[in-house]
Amino acid sequence: SPASVSDHVLSLLIDPPQATPKCWAETSSSGQMLQLFCSWPGGYPHPTLHWREEGQDLENSSWVISSTSSSDTHVETLNSSHLSHRKVFKCVGSHVVKQEQPACTVEIKLPSLESDPPQTCFVGDNVTLTCRVTESTPAARLSWLRDITQPEVEIQPGGRFLIAQEGNVSRLTIQNCSQGTDGGCYVCKAQNPVGLRELFVCLTVKEPVNIVGVVGAVVVLSLLTVLTVTGVVLYYNPLPCLRACSAVPRNADSGDVLVLVDSEDDEEGKGSEE
Repeated sequence: SPASVSDHVLSLLIDPPQATPKCWAETSSSGQMLQLFCSWPGGYPHPTLHWREEGQDLENSSWVISSTSSSDTHVETLNSSHLSHRKVFKCVGSHVVKQEQPACTVEIKLPSLESDPPQTCFVGDNVTLTCRVTESTPAARLSWLRDITQPEVEIQPGGRFLIAQEGNVSRLTIQNCSQGTDGGCYVCKAQNPVGLRELFVCLTVKEPVNIVGVVGAVVVLSLLTVLTVTGVVLYYNPLPCLRACSAVPRNADSGDVLVLVDSEDDEEGKGSEE
């Protein structure tokens, strides 16, 4: 019959999704709300997906701002005021031809930060301060502040300041360091809908060292030390120096002169005896 034929065709078209649902979390475009994504592609008809927290469907919760579904993906947008560190959300999928209900989970986390040791910059040079996120779900937005005196004044790239972010690492480069304006501590700020963390990254600005002057001073001090020691030795004990001087071998010319003088003395002596 036509009905049985249509049922047979429909049974051929029905196909359960492969694998298991995939879950992840993102920050809304406003930066203030959490979005939970659950996707389970590859099935026909499309599966049914539900987000749960502590066994309760989020659709019935007062902190859900919006809930949307498109084909095989379901998205819940949550108010961040109810979020906490390490809270776990679970997405459960169901399909008309599958008895089991596969699931996936997302654990949201506050950002954690680390940085390089304190940096030193000589006046007129460039220096780069580094801040990296070691943990954050969803991904955190990184920004730099000048110090705690103006905590809401965010450093904007431009002029002497360059800001580059690659993945979870942000680098602030300060060009042409100035001792009067650039020294001190900077604040690396990481924020996601769960909360924010701040980390101080300190910078010391110094005047450049005059290498030529330092080397010259060392040489002069060394010479003065040698002369002083030599003078003291000669003053208190000149005899070793005199012996050392007399021990110096004479050259051939001085030997010849001495021989001539001795010969003349011998002749004079012989004449007097006669």
